[in-house]
Amino acid sequence: MEPPKVIETLDNEFGKFTIEELIYDNRRARVLFAGPLHAAQSGIPLDGDTHMLFDYNQLLLKLTSEINPKSLLILGGGVLTLPTTIINILAHTKVTVVEINVGLIELARQHFGFRSNPRVKIIIDDAERFMLNQRSQYDLIITDVFDNFTLPLKFRTRQFAAALAAALNPGGLVATNCISSINSDQNSLLGQIRMSYSKAIGPVRIIKVDPSYPKEISQNLIVVSGNKSSQVLKHEAEINIF
Repeated sequence: MEPPKVIETLDNEFGKFTIEELIYDNRRARVLFAGPLHAAQSGIPLDGDTHMLFDYNQLLLKLTSEINPKSLLILGGGVLTLPTTIINILAHTKVTVVEINVGLIELARQHFGFRSNPRVKIIIDDAERFMLNQRSQYDLIITDVFDNFTLPLKFRTRQFAAALAAALNPGGLVATNCISSINSDQNSLLGQIRMSYSKAIGPVRIIKVDPSYPKEISQNLIVVSGNKSSQVLKHEAEINIF
């Protein structure tokens, strides 16, 4: 197998990022890696297959397509692979993206196919600060604000969950990418998110991205919350451990 080819690096106040072309999950791809753990953060396939490279993004795309929101907020845009795909598929969705690292937006333009679009508004800001001060409302809010493999504590609090709830239109949903093992510990990352969301937003469902993963393994989970959470992703692998 040929070694990864480094396309570009970015080293700024948010850490070191590397763009590499390589075989990822048996697909030729261009991937953004970040931090000392070399965590894969974003990526696009180079094999001609239109399916998104990361399975959790495929699930978020499926959720968005089911809802077909007029207004979508994405917290943690990275190199904009998800919003780029969404606006190409859903003709009437307007997307607001909040991303703290402006350097990633430039990488999105240069290496990940993002083009300016009147239906995509990009805001450079900290996601917590933005949520605590903004007044708009959305049909769907997607949060993907991991720092490598860790979700900062400020995004697990009831205060943050209440800010998400206040920004939802009636019937709106929040969907959060959570990297965690599956356990019933209320003090775990997953437990904290579930508790905060259930109290501030509404009923919570936890969806396994890959049903084959054993529960002891840290993995991508999609946490969906809101009064209509039972109406989406009905055929996906749901867990109920709390």
